[in-house]
Amino acid sequence: MLHRAGGTVLSDGMPDKPAPTADYYRQTAARLLAFARETRFPEVRIELFVLAERFERMARYVEQRYPHRRGTLPTEGEPDNN
Repeated sequence: MLHRAGGTVLSDGMPDKPAPTADYYRQTAARLLAFARETRFPEVRIELFVLAERFERMARYVEQRYPHRRGTLPTEGEPDNN
């Protein structure tokens, strides 16, 4: 059965795309840290640092809970060789 949840098509409650990996979360955290270092607004900088820490925590959680999800996800259009 297919239905929409927040714009994502779900099949039996599972998303179409693979779940993010620990590397994905870490790359996102690194980008957020880079943005934080570049911004001149202190409030925005703090929020970006907090958000980056959340992504780093998600990476650690994924590594501990789902060891098979450590690697990077294939980029859009790149075949998944798993």
